[in-house]
Amino acid sequence: MISIVINTDTRPGFDASTSVQGKQFEGTRNLDFLVESIWNKYNFFKDYPNIEIIQFIDVHEGFSDWNRIIKSCPKKMKLIISPHNEQYRGAFFPKYNDLNYIQALSMARGKYVVHFDGDMAIFGRDPNRIISDWLYLLDSDRYHYISYPSYWSPSPDEDTKWDYRWASTRFFVCKQEKLDFPEIIKCLISDEYLYGKYGDKYRRCPWFEHIIGIIAGDDKVYYPPMQYKNYMVFSWETYQSGIFSKLNQLPYDDVFAYVRQCGGISYPCDVRGVKV
Repeated sequence: MISIVINTDTRPGFDASTSVQGKQFEGTRNLDFLVESIWNKYNFFKDYPNIEIIQFIDVHEGFSDWNRIIKSCPKKMKLIISPHNEQYRGAFFPKYNDLNYIQALSMARGKYVVHFDGDMAIFGRDPNRIISDWLYLLDSDRYHYISYPSYWSPSPDEDTKWDYRWASTRFFVCKQEKLDFPEIIKCLISDEYLYGKYGDKYRRCPWFEHIIGIIAGDDKVYYPPMQYKNYMVFSWETYQSGIFSKLNQLPYDDVFAYVRQCGGISYPCDVRGVKV
């Protein structure tokens, strides 16, 4: 089974019609990400024999119509509605968002896990073939994590000051067994433990996506080359309500044409959405 885990939220502005990506940790937000974004992932994986979908909603601002979310999303979906919480073990924990990732991913029951941030999109010409390619690489143990397509494959970018690869929570695929949650939590709690055990890094970014990449080892994290003709995985640098619902109905070539109209995919994997 494949578990598709999608992290969403109701940060301020989630119910606005237009959203622009903010500073680090502040991607776009929109009510569409609670429903149409979920269908986007379902459409890509629906022909795989056995899937489950887990949507984790970090509730910052209240939302009264939860029945709309439940009724509108795929029947195979598990919905986790979690009041926003910045504490761990009774005290403020600055990496609270990383705990959301762990909480959501720990619900996965599948042999394979696919993680998406809520503002991510995925479209493909032949999804089952793409999925099979990912699983082949994971089963061969060539890689532990496969992330979004990159212009600098097998790395996420060309910045030579990074002396390791991380597995971006924007999008990654892995075997469930590779997610050692007790070990990840130890690394989240203590930078000294993380870098003492796995070696110091030129840039210290002790967050979930960096930790799982460091634990896996540099050669076990893979960013495939851009494959526009086959599939696209990207986040929305700007988003307007209704884009997902329209793109979800289009054939792949039309989605590809739309992304080109938007200016293509820019660093690291962003698209400036325009009205469809």
